[in-house]
Amino acid sequence: MLHHCTSIILSEVNQYIQFKTNVKEPAISLAILGNSAEGGKASSGLIMRLVDIASVGLCSDPTRYVPQGHGFVLRKAPEAFNLYFLFSTGYKAADLLKNLELLTYVAVFFQNKSHFDTSNTPVLQEIGIESFSIELVKMTVSEKYMLWKSLHEPYTPSLLYKAGLMFIADATIDLKVVSAFSSLET
Repeated sequence: MLHHCTSIILSEVNQYIQFKTNVKEPAISLAILGNSAEGGKASSGLIMRLVDIASVGLCSDPTRYVPQGHGFVLRKAPEAFNLYFLFSTGYKAADLLKNLELLTYVAVFFQNKSHFDTSNTPVLQEIGIESFSIELVKMTVSEKYMLWKSLHEPYTPSLLYKAGLMFIADATIDLKVVSAFSSLET
């Protein structure tokens, strides 16, 4: 699911920018963290990085008891995650103005399409994702400094987006049978 979400976002933003700029090749490349030399050389446009995957606490009690036979079954809720994507300009100073224009298109795209579901992104149904939302993460100067320092990259103009609530559910749900209040009857 995480790879599908990343692929869909990269593809859709690239298609939008290609449509708006009449450019044939993708404007955004996916970079591997910790490999800035390759990412900076490979991209003459923007660089998209998956910078974090954070678990989301859905409720105070993530377990549910479901009646089964003469007992109850403990069923764990599926895990949910937020994905954080950093869109940044390339490292070539000569391309800065063009890359800032591309970064503007990224912002416009997500302002117009902040929610992905099966009606506006049909491929989600094929891969088993119901929906997800995208929102801009507002950071202070010190938070930006810490982010770029943790990436071991020199700062470039960038936008950080959070893709919210990607559910991960295994096809085989872990079930544990619990006795049906037998201690209350004695």
